[in-house]
Amino acid sequence: MKINRNIAPPLHPLTSPSLLPYRQVTLDNGMWVAYLHDPRQEILKLDLVLPHGTYHQPRPIVASTMINLLNEGTTSLSAAEIAEFFDFHGAALDLHTGTHHSEINILSLRCHAPVMIKMLASMLLDSTFPHREMEIYTRNKRQQHEDNMEKTSYLAQRNFLRLLYGEQHPYANHFTAADFDRVTTEEIRAFHRSRLSAPACRLFLSGNVDDALLQIIDHAFSPLPSPPLAPDAEIPSTPAIPGVYRIDKPGAVQASIRVGKSGVRIHEEEFIPFQLLNMALGGHFGSRLMTNIREEKGYTYGIHSTNVKRARGAYWLVSTEVNAACTDATIDEIQKEIRRLQEEPIPDEELHLVKNYYHGELLRELDGLFAQADALKYYVNYDTDTTFCLRALERIRTCPADELRLLARKYLNLDEMIIVIAGDQTGR
Repeated sequence: MKINRNIAPPLHPLTSPSLLPYRQVTLDNGMWVAYLHDPRQEILKLDLVLPHGTYHQPRPIVASTMINLLNEGTTSLSAAEIAEFFDFHGAALDLHTGTHHSEINILSLRCHAPVMIKMLASMLLDSTFPHREMEIYTRNKRQQHEDNMEKTSYLAQRNFLRLLYGEQHPYANHFTAADFDRVTTEEIRAFHRSRLSAPACRLFLSGNVDDALLQIIDHAFSPLPSPPLAPDAEIPSTPAIPGVYRIDKPGAVQASIRVGKSGVRIHEEEFIPFQLLNMALGGHFGSRLMTNIREEKGYTYGIHSTNVKRARGAYWLVSTEVNAACTDATIDEIQKEIRRLQEEPIPDEELHLVKNYYHGELLRELDGLFAQADALKYYVNYDTDTTFCLRALERIRTCPADELRLLARKYLNLDEMIIVIAGDQTGR
């Protein structure tokens, strides 16, 4: 049948996602394991979440160095042998450091699952953190940091967080080039041991997970100790006075702009409506900020806003890079769009579009086995699970425009904004 491409395809209402059931077990040592089982799946994904975050490190750089040295040598294998192991089995390894947690992620063929689990346990329990490998890592990261310090986007972001939380707060994650030279293998090993606790570790599996595989996991991780860890302390922030802060970068053609303040936590009742409000302002390509500042004014190639969630806080931020000559005009337009949201309800057609976009983002977040495993891992960090998405969809559907206008007044107070501009300040 010939398709008439002058006629748009019919529109259909968005559906609700189908959540895959997940199962959970607790090993004898207290380690929590959650898995999504699909007997047809030939790929297995393993995500080990550790309680080693930048929030807990004794000094800057320690947490990231520790997690990234886990594959650089164990009591039985060298760094080269570990790399060869993953290459030989066609598996992918990823190491990541977060604020409150770090992760080891492995993607492998299901037939190699037993040896992958044993390797994962060995990396966690038997890593030696070789001095030579640590020097290579810190040297490379120092060079990367020095290169980034030449970028206005990097300067704007790190200074925004420093001003919002205070230089010593873990969420600022403030460090200097000299911090890379201060890290020692002794403190890395001590940090690793001090946070190693089975009840504080979580293992997520997705794929063909049967009883035999769970027994292998139980045996591999049985040596993991179980000392209790104290809950993360609520560290008070010391924010700077709201206002404009300029970071001079002589010779920079572009200016990087960050406009923001404290945000809305995921546990708060107004979190989902605030996310919806943020979508309208700068959370998607057709947002008000993109339409005004990119498409109509031509000041930037891209501008977006986001509500960044933390376990013990959140911050809201508008970020963009513009031609230096357009800096002040861009800030004026950002403030203008915020005032519009505070003074005028979002029109029905625009609100319908934004709601559908947010709905679609949640559907994408839950599209398939591995995506749902990632979503589960994310939401567990906030003491919930993927059913949060179903509750969010209902909240989105029923959220009126007037509520969003009131939220804009409550949370987007222009007098509370910290504005950071990184670029050439010559002539100011």
